[in-house]
Amino acid sequence: MLNANMRQRLSGIARSLFVAVLMFATLFPFYWTLLISLKNQSDAFQVPPDLIFMPTLENYEELFVTGSFGRYFFNSFVVCVLSIILALLVGIPSAYIFARCEFRFKKAFFYVLLITRMSPGAVFVIPYFIAYKELGLLDTYIGLTLIYFASNLGIIVWSLRAFMEDIPISLEEAARIDGCSLLQTLFRISIPLATPGIASTAILSFIFSWNEFLFALLLTRQKVQTAPIGVLNFIVFEKMNWGVIAAGAIVIALPVIFFGIAIRKYYVKGLTQGGLAGD
Repeated sequence: MLNANMRQRLSGIARSLFVAVLMFATLFPFYWTLLISLKNQSDAFQVPPDLIFMPTLENYEELFVTGSFGRYFFNSFVVCVLSIILALLVGIPSAYIFARCEFRFKKAFFYVLLITRMSPGAVFVIPYFIAYKELGLLDTYIGLTLIYFASNLGIIVWSLRAFMEDIPISLEEAARIDGCSLLQTLFRISIPLATPGIASTAILSFIFSWNEFLFALLLTRQKVQTAPIGVLNFIVFEKMNWGVIAAGAIVIALPVIFFGIAIRKYYVKGLTQGGLAGD
């Protein structure tokens, strides 16, 4: 039989192998896409693949100069930032109310919010299209922003409620004794303590909005089309320029990567605290 030290060593090796396989499965597609984006069309799918080559930026030049991808990128950035700011402004007080206040139909309202996030987008796209057509909101920033706001609100309230509930109520009671109103208690006590949760929720909402495809495809035309739709426009019947498509995929991934690195400390802490709060 294996002794305790041997079992511990084998367990460590197994964990390391699992992490290595997981990292490979996660990073290799990004690495391969990056290689294709730096190759010309003739070298992109050479068999066997040429791992040593002279990189070129011609795909990125075609992406932004010929394909006007900068406009799609700008549209995605504007819509995502506006929708997240709006969702946080509404979601943070709502999460606090669900965590600290009791009122009729509390669970019903909470589940309705969750349904808007958990249900597939195809359930809502036709009603949205009909309503937006009547209201003149098709292919507008405000129209797409409102949809992303509604989609993210449920996950923001659901996530932040757990963080608000995990804050010791004695701190809020002390603030109320010192004369703080409910609103002052929220902004001076609860929000600062829930900053890691807000950061982790914000980046998740950003990823959901940034990668959203269905609503951006069906509810926009040329003016407000987002980055994923911009990449789709390079897929044509006559020619599949995989180098440009790969370049577009890399450009779309970069903001999420940089955003995640910038707030990684709050993100990891927020996910950890969220898991403990959920227990």
